[in-house]
Amino acid sequence: MNILGFHKLSLVDYPQELCSIIFTGGCNFHCPYCHNKDIVNKNMDPIDEKVLEKTLLNRKKYVSSLCISGGEPTLQNDLMVFIQKYRGHGFKIKLDTNGSNPGVLKKLLDNKLLDYVAMDIKTDILHYEDVIDISGYEEQVLTSIELLKNSNIDYEFRTTFVKELMTRESIKGLKKLVQSSNRFVLQTVKLDGEVLCSDVQMSSFTREEMEELKEEFTSIVKDVRLNI
Repeated sequence: MNILGFHKLSLVDYPQELCSIIFTGGCNFHCPYCHNKDIVNKNMDPIDEKVLEKTLLNRKKYVSSLCISGGEPTLQNDLMVFIQKYRGHGFKIKLDTNGSNPGVLKKLLDNKLLDYVAMDIKTDILHYEDVIDISGYEEQVLTSIELLKNSNIDYEFRTTFVKELMTRESIKGLKKLVQSSNRFVLQTVKLDGEVLCSDVQMSSFTREEMEELKEEFTSIVKDVRLNI
């Protein structure tokens, strides 16, 4: 595993769980607002897995959940082996993914290796390329959405709202994608740090606007939350 980042403790990344987070290097999407620029571009030194394992096991009585984030973790060839190891140590596993590799996601679900999945849905399917800056991933994203909707594990879909990238048309299409899902998280874009594409004009919705957007989804999703 190409692990480029590690947070010992998070109180917010895994609902109702204390978790540690690892960040895998590289991503196949190029979202301009991504705040993990160095991880996506692999501009960091990898973390020794033996050191990581020792740290996690030493803290297991306090933190027994592990969030695997990125970058995009499903690009890692040894992801399944890595998860099997930590499941064997008794860790609950949460996966953060962009949904671009439904085959990998299905394999992990079929082998009961995941306890929670958070999938980013960038926008409605007709405008996906406008956000991720690469074409040809629409079918994979749709397949991953259906895999999670039909799975037996807890999951959430989440979308980062950027004014320049989110029109009324795309919000309407987004509603169709997340309808009848377990949980949908609306996120405000974070522009107070370095992002992947600092030359792209981006601005955030106000709290009041985000609250109004949240209300639009409450009738079609069981659990709607704001991350502001």
